[in-house]
Amino acid sequence: MDDKRPPALRPTRRRWGVLLAGLALMVPAALALPAGAATGDPAELSPGPVNGGFEDAPVDGGIPGWSQRGGDLGGSVLVEDPVFAGERSLRFVDPEATRSYGLMSDPMTVQAGHSYQLSLQALVETGTPTVYVYFHDADGAELDVEFQHFSGQPVGEWSELVLDVTAPEGAATASVYLYSTIARVSTYYVDEVRLEHTHGPLDITDLGPAFYSPNVRLAEVDVLADGTPLAYVFSDGQPVSLNVVDLRTGELVDSHDMDGYSIAASVVVADDDSVYFSVRGPNDGTLWRYDPQTQEVERLAGRIAGESLLRSLVIEDGVLYGSTYPNAKVFSYDLTTGEIRDYGSMVDDGSAYAWGFDMVDGKLWVGTGTTPHLLELDPVTGTVTEMALPADVAEQADFITRVEQHGDLVLVSYSPAGAANTAVYDLTARRWLEPLEGVTGQWTADEADGRMLFTVDGTVRALDVATREVTDIGWESGDLAGELDGTNDLALVELGTEGLPGDSLVGIRVDGRVWRQHLGTGVGTVMTPGIVGAPATVHSVGHGGDGNVYFGAYLSSGVMARVDTSTGTLEQLSGPKQADSIVAHRNRTVVGTYPGAEFYVAQPNQQWEWGVSPTHLFSLGRGEHGQDRPLAMVSAGSRVAAGTIPNYGELGGALTLFNPANGKFEVHRNLVPDQSVTALAYRDGLIFGGTGIHGGLSTDPTQDEAELFVWDARRDRLVTHSVVAEGAEVIHALTFDRDGRLWGLASDGTLFQYDTATHDVVRSVKTPARASNDWGRLSELYLHPDGKLYGNADGRLFSFDPQTERFVTLVGDGARHSAVAPDGTIYLADETNVFSYRP
Repeated sequence: MDDKRPPALRPTRRRWGVLLAGLALMVPAALALPAGAATGDPAELSPGPVNGGFEDAPVDGGIPGWSQRGGDLGGSVLVEDPVFAGERSLRFVDPEATRSYGLMSDPMTVQAGHSYQLSLQALVETGTPTVYVYFHDADGAELDVEFQHFSGQPVGEWSELVLDVTAPEGAATASVYLYSTIARVSTYYVDEVRLEHTHGPLDITDLGPAFYSPNVRLAEVDVLADGTPLAYVFSDGQPVSLNVVDLRTGELVDSHDMDGYSIAASVVVADDDSVYFSVRGPNDGTLWRYDPQTQEVERLAGRIAGESLLRSLVIEDGVLYGSTYPNAKVFSYDLTTGEIRDYGSMVDDGSAYAWGFDMVDGKLWVGTGTTPHLLELDPVTGTVTEMALPADVAEQADFITRVEQHGDLVLVSYSPAGAANTAVYDLTARRWLEPLEGVTGQWTADEADGRMLFTVDGTVRALDVATREVTDIGWESGDLAGELDGTNDLALVELGTEGLPGDSLVGIRVDGRVWRQHLGTGVGTVMTPGIVGAPATVHSVGHGGDGNVYFGAYLSSGVMARVDTSTGTLEQLSGPKQADSIVAHRNRTVVGTYPGAEFYVAQPNQQWEWGVSPTHLFSLGRGEHGQDRPLAMVSAGSRVAAGTIPNYGELGGALTLFNPANGKFEVHRNLVPDQSVTALAYRDGLIFGGTGIHGGLSTDPTQDEAELFVWDARRDRLVTHSVVAEGAEVIHALTFDRDGRLWGLASDGTLFQYDTATHDVVRSVKTPARASNDWGRLSELYLHPDGKLYGNADGRLFSFDPQTERFVTLVGDGARHSAVAPDGTIYLADETNVFSYRP
């Protein structure tokens, strides 16, 4: 596939010391390290501080090397018990929640662009230690500060606190500041404070965005008062963009980047042609308005009803109504006054989504998930009435995804789909009819000659609302028979041109192309508006059977990327909408995709073409096996082992073993009850699996701690499972060191060595590499040719020496994915870009 990246985004070389996230919002977060190099022994470069062990006796009541800064209450005193090492430690006391207290070290000499690790031993009695590192220039002016609140420390025992920092440009000195905030009452002991040099600036090359293309997943069509037909097309990426297309000519008449957001959430058009919409990523529940006359975008409100996501929107009589996530609420927004009404959660069973949504004869119909309900809400009184769903929908569905009225019929779509996915309700007879046959996709909101058009099983059909008859419109024999795939919006539009009088069916595809078929003549045309694509979000990384490194995308138009490890060049490929995991199995490349936990395999020495090579192997499916996200894979002898996260609303992941040569597979669910499988490693016939206590979205864990299990791949039986990191919710990475010892990384930052013979944990090392994601995503751990373990977690790229147990943060923020090539080059990615680094 041709490289679609613009010239400005092709590889550039930079020297970096830290990862700087949040540059100009149009530009992806970039690794930017100052120039320079470390020389000399690291111990000689480590600056101190003076009296970091508090062994020097007090002088005139003061502590040598330290001074009080901020706060007039509290105090610090040297004590002889308890101590971690030597004869003295520091007792730090902040007695009031209305005052703060702090103790600052004397300045220490540092080198700009170099990285340091602050470590100290702390014994907490009450409260939370907070530690700062201040950087100053040669004149003493403050340049930067880095800090961390160390909450949740064990009480009454010594534990090591670690903070990794990098001296900014112009820095000459650094000071350590021990602190307790205004809101906290704290008493803790401190010993062995050390600021140690870890490394100089890193030489990292920016290879550019991994993938760059339009990614249209939401659109709406409107005809302005002057007859101009417009499509409002949202292209997801970094950032998501709103694009306005003239449907007569295909001209892009306006475009707005929604800086800071990556995904379009919902859209609706008012009678005055104003466009109301919401975007997410981050999920902040904002409502926006676009005026097609002035071409201006305005933010109206945020965190509406206290919710994160505005799922669906409708407008009736000058009032906008919306449904939400994560509390399945409904709200109203008065378009004239801006007044907001929160109708509250529609159900009390823990359902997170209010999704399917429409105004039906003056009442709001609301469909929910992950437990499916259909509810009728009176927008005046707020009264909610449950409507009985068809028995098969209530028993099999997870979500009610769409509700739409056509005459005296209401169409209700649900997922997962079986043989059908759209129920039909007769408002006159007040009963459910037979469902529409097949798996329906997009519908037209309007009718032409009393017919609503919809996509179903790869074609377009029409539903006569009066007769309830479904008819063929001749799509398969028309001009556009091959253009339906990827169509995400369907609309009936009066284009108003001389050549296309009357209604035309318009489809908007995920790749940004727009097709039009005139219903009278059957003539079809395809337009390619100038929608500017944006970099898609990097979602996964793995090795291919060809020795190259592959990256998968998040909710994309269907892209992947490959780094040729022999040349270091980045190539964009066709791919799935979302690749969750990638692994090399012998000379094949295996890809696991979301949704439905599907698996594909690319054969060696074949041209990459998604759907051909890689070809589809099998699907676990949300319905049959209850699995949705293949988060981890490992080559395991003659088979591949995959670890999955279950379906929405379900607990209990699975270990699946399959043969990529023929697609034969077997599923073992709930090896550790109610836990997901989040990490895998393999050696000598045994599969080692890390678990997480969280299930699919909208679930509550029943277990408290993650475990490690061992599966005998030859006998297909569970050997053992046990807790390996007390209190950790996820074991999110596993790998072997060069001596054949198994290491794992837990969500609390614990690196542990597991004895594969005795099934005991023999070493545990606390690190700052914590993972906040419920499934341990954005984390990797692997053996480097230099003998160290490298990986990423919580945005940091790190190295770990199993011999010395030395942990070093190489990149402090933004490193979301990484993998090592055979030559020792590490390829890492932030949200959008791929970088190379050679330790």
